[in-house]
Amino acid sequence: MYKLYSSQLHKQLNLLKCPIELNIISNSIMSFYAVAKGRNPGIYYNWSDCEVQIKKFSGARYKKFSTAKEAENFINLNSEKTKNDTQQGSSSSKKVSKYCQNIPSLKRDFSKISPEEKINVSSKRIKIIDLPKQNKNVDGFLEDENGYIEVYTDGACKFNGRGNAKAGFGVWFGDNHPLNVVQALDGKATNNRAEIKAVTMAAEQAEKAGIKKLRVNTDSQFLIDCITKWMPNWKKNGWVTSKNETPKNKTELIEMDEACAKLDVKFNHVRGHCGIHGNEMADRLANLACERSS
Repeated sequence: MYKLYSSQLHKQLNLLKCPIELNIISNSIMSFYAVAKGRNPGIYYNWSDCEVQIKKFSGARYKKFSTAKEAENFINLNSEKTKNDTQQGSSSSKKVSKYCQNIPSLKRDFSKISPEEKINVSSKRIKIIDLPKQNKNVDGFLEDENGYIEVYTDGACKFNGRGNAKAGFGVWFGDNHPLNVVQALDGKATNNRAEIKAVTMAAEQAEKAGIKKLRVNTDSQFLIDCITKWMPNWKKNGWVTSKNETPKNKTELIEMDEACAKLDVKFNHVRGHCGIHGNEMADRLANLACERSS
């Protein structure tokens, strides 16, 4: 069983190559809520998640700590399940380590998982299942079996639809990769604009690096629908919708279309927030970008 401690949080943050924002993240998630007895015993990094596990739960046992180690020890000493397992001869360290899997920011370093494994998260717990093979080429890019370079993109917007909204986007080619991008969104702050801009930037970065074949992985169903369903007809009709209206984000969509036209680009929809390493990293970069937005 893989065991994690708080020091690994900083290691994973460093992989994002965004030193300016590291203190922001570290300061915001360095509290660990240990739930020894509750609906789903484990370690949570914010009170709202912890409260769900213990509210109106008879005999709940929980406590806040500043380190994951202390939280583990608390669970180890107070969890009835752990005590019972220990009495049956199980190693206490094996039981403690599984509680760390509830911490989203302390997930296993997916880049070091073997080609036969994949992370699938259900209710914030990690399970290992089969993973399609994905090779790493000599230039440090992830490459699929058809020779397409993998990139993950994501957009984020805080207070979407409000006057104080701020947005940004992230592009992830690999851990600590020089082509990774974290950028605040200029102009109107919306999540969809950020998603579109992320793909445009990914294509531009790929072209600069001499990449010819690119596979864009995104968790935005809106973006996939734009590319596969709506844009082909809009382009044929002179960039007007079936209702003879100008599509929203027309300027950004045209920029994305032109950037992608210079490459052989394929799009792949991935499920968001389910433990896919590239998607998780792009999501973090996008949220960091929001912090940069004024």
